[in-house]
Amino acid sequence: MALETRHGVGGIDPHKHSATLAVVDGQGYLVDVASFQVTPAGIDGLLDFLTDIELVIDRIGVEGSAALGQPLALALSAAGYDVREVQPNRTAERRRRRRRAKTDIEDAEAIARETLADPHLPPAGKNAAPEAAWEELTAVHDWRDSLIMQRVRHLNEAEAVLVSLPLNIRSELPSTSRVLPRLETLATLADQWEELKAVDQVRLERLQAALADIRLLTGRIKTLDKKIPPLLAALGCTLTEICGIGPVTAMDLLVEVGDPCRFITEAQFARWCGSAPIALSSGEGHGPARRHRLDVGGNRDVNSILHIVHVTQVRCHEPARVYVARKISENKTKREARRAHKRQLANVIIRHMWKDEARRRSPQSPLPATC
Repeated sequence: MALETRHGVGGIDPHKHSATLAVVDGQGYLVDVASFQVTPAGIDGLLDFLTDIELVIDRIGVEGSAALGQPLALALSAAGYDVREVQPNRTAERRRRRRRAKTDIEDAEAIARETLADPHLPPAGKNAAPEAAWEELTAVHDWRDSLIMQRVRHLNEAEAVLVSLPLNIRSELPSTSRVLPRLETLATLADQWEELKAVDQVRLERLQAALADIRLLTGRIKTLDKKIPPLLAALGCTLTEICGIGPVTAMDLLVEVGDPCRFITEAQFARWCGSAPIALSSGEGHGPARRHRLDVGGNRDVNSILHIVHVTQVRCHEPARVYVARKISENKTKREARRAHKRQLANVIIRHMWKDEARRRSPQSPLPATC
């Protein structure tokens, strides 16, 4: 009598120098746990471990598959495994609910159990084989974000120093909540005040240095902004044709989404970015739910982009205005109408990205059905 084939899933908890793999079978029984170094030899050992185990591995969940787990996700995908992304908040909730300890073994097991429980987890990573232009765009995106955060920090610290200046100095500054105009005005009037206290003189010098740093950071940001359109053109991106999406927003979408063909349907993409609302129904019987709420488990960066595009289109794009007005006329609240429009925007964006990817790929490359 032939033995029945056993199936299972894996869960990987990656770190800087090591990764822990847990394997559970189809009934949720923990089969084995092992740790490997994040090196070429260590990854080869992980693949050998999966080959030798007496289970057919259906899926492997990786936490942080676009960050610390990226080398593992790429190697597993190249080896033919179905690799999925498991968000950290899902395993943290499971551990908190069950009052479990936090160790690499516990985390890997929790990731494996989440992978087993939800077969519709999003694909891991962002690109199975990242291109040079996409990697350069990612580097520009990360550097630009860092410069913006530094600029915001300087502005926030300058705000705290401005309110500590003497009243006779503050009265000469513009009556605005914006920090930069007050700093620029202060720089032009700095020589008019004499016999200041030593502490006030130090504060003025600090504000002048902050203004110089802010101007330097602004110049670097503008220089980086000039690199974005050529990189978008090299990737064949047409997202800027959508009302409300400029070069920076298109860059943010490309970096966050990666390969759009890893999403099979519009619904999968919408669930990944949190634009698909979750049913919130009680006492309505077995029919379709009539009330829904926001899905806070999706990619919040992409969801924020959808919100900005929605606000822009409602302000200056007539089809968006008509759509939102129609939803409100159907007894939807303004919040519900906004969610419905963001769901529609998610469809428009992923379809654009699918078409761009299909045009960019060579005719010899096999394309997924959605591309």
